[in-house]
Amino acid sequence: MKEHDHMTKAFPPIMTQGIDEPCRFEGEVYDLEVAEGSVPTEIDGLLVQAVPDQAFPPEVNTLHPMTVAAGGDGTVRAFRFKNGHVDYRTRYVRTERFLLERQARRSLFGNYRDPFSDDPSVAGKSRTTANTALFFHAGKLFAAKEDGLPHEIDPQTLETRGAWTADGAVTSPTFTAHPKIDPHTGQLIGFGYAAKGETTRDIAYYVVGKDGKLEHEAWFEAPMAAMIHDCAATPNYTILPLMPVTSDLGRLKDGGPHFIYDPDMPQIFGVLPRMGGVGDVRWFRAPPGFTGHTVNAFEEDGLIVFDVLEADGNGFAPVITDRNGNVPPPGSVSTSLVRWRIDYHALSEELSDRTVLARVDGEGPHIDPRREMRPQRHVFVPTLDRTKLTTDKNGRPMPVLFNQLSHFDLEAGTQESWYPGPAATFQDPVFVLRSPDADEGDGFLIAVLNHPLERRSELVILESLRLTAGPVARLNLPMRMRLGIHASWIDGAFVPDWS
Repeated sequence: MKEHDHMTKAFPPIMTQGIDEPCRFEGEVYDLEVAEGSVPTEIDGLLVQAVPDQAFPPEVNTLHPMTVAAGGDGTVRAFRFKNGHVDYRTRYVRTERFLLERQARRSLFGNYRDPFSDDPSVAGKSRTTANTALFFHAGKLFAAKEDGLPHEIDPQTLETRGAWTADGAVTSPTFTAHPKIDPHTGQLIGFGYAAKGETTRDIAYYVVGKDGKLEHEAWFEAPMAAMIHDCAATPNYTILPLMPVTSDLGRLKDGGPHFIYDPDMPQIFGVLPRMGGVGDVRWFRAPPGFTGHTVNAFEEDGLIVFDVLEADGNGFAPVITDRNGNVPPPGSVSTSLVRWRIDYHALSEELSDRTVLARVDGEGPHIDPRREMRPQRHVFVPTLDRTKLTTDKNGRPMPVLFNQLSHFDLEAGTQESWYPGPAATFQDPVFVLRSPDADEGDGFLIAVLNHPLERRSELVILESLRLTAGPVARLNLPMRMRLGIHASWIDGAFVPDWS
């Protein structure tokens, strides 16, 4: 087939919903316009966010919801803060998949984590889009998605430097987008699940030194083939929470979705010493619950204390259904900040020491990075206040995911939030410390705020411990920002000044 015989057609209607239709755009805006307030001059660093942005219309007969929500090609959205100015840049991650499709000028890869739906010409090629999260380690910036290897990104130009293997030491084809970095040793604790192929139970576990060299590797099997999206670490232990989202090779071969929600699956936490091997892993179990993103973990009185967001139903609805194709009604699933206490040496692997610290109804928690692996008081989360949901002039629900930025003070037992109005929705914020010696949690929250009905976005900066006061600065973004996934903050001491 000649190249011009396959013209790029329009995206299917399900992918062109308002502000979140594909952007397919690379570029920069130098010196963003400050519409209100002023950018605090002490903010110096780089806000980076991973954004799925489909480069070519998909060519599968049945498009799964997860493909629409999280299947797009990875782009890096970056804002460089310096001396009261903010510059913006966005660029696609040049994964093998992206380059193959760009060369073909069409989509070659099918549904989310489904190699059986791909064009035969790309069999055996890397399917990852590196579209979920970014992390910074050993002086390098990485874009990652858990179905493949992280890709190194130049923090100044956003050029892709290639897939990362720690100089060939990481042999797993998959690696988490949520590794943990020990702020005291500089070690990176990471893992890949489905490490011997999609739907396998194999886990490859890695500890990488602050110099980027591999220090430890262990391979073991999980009790079942389930998503392990996030992890947690203490100075001595690592926790791998299995989510009630399971995969099955037969279902995948039959054209079904990669993941389904299993409401009957217990919560399962794999726990091992940081430098532990296959014989050291213990699989602790608890009654069913939807384990979301981890908040933090530390050790106290000989126990592992594990703080995590937990939903009381399908936390991935509507993009993942149960085995019958059902999703819960909108607004029926709530999330809480839950604290588990785990005795690694206990005779029983049944967990019961669980405390609800706060009702959250949000996802994507952030804490003061100096408190990682130590007890934390302040937690910042984008949340949803359902009492403030409204409809548009046609009676349709507002396209709002999170309508507040919230601060939870675990010591005082309080919640403080900023609500920007009925037709605004937050993307993942970052926490920025005011100064190296500031009190815990004292700094800024910075987030992209979308106005879907107006198809516009802005960047807002709030003081983290004074959220109800509203933004100290609002910056106009001259283009819509389709929904990204995770955002991270890198201190300016570690990244070059763009100017």
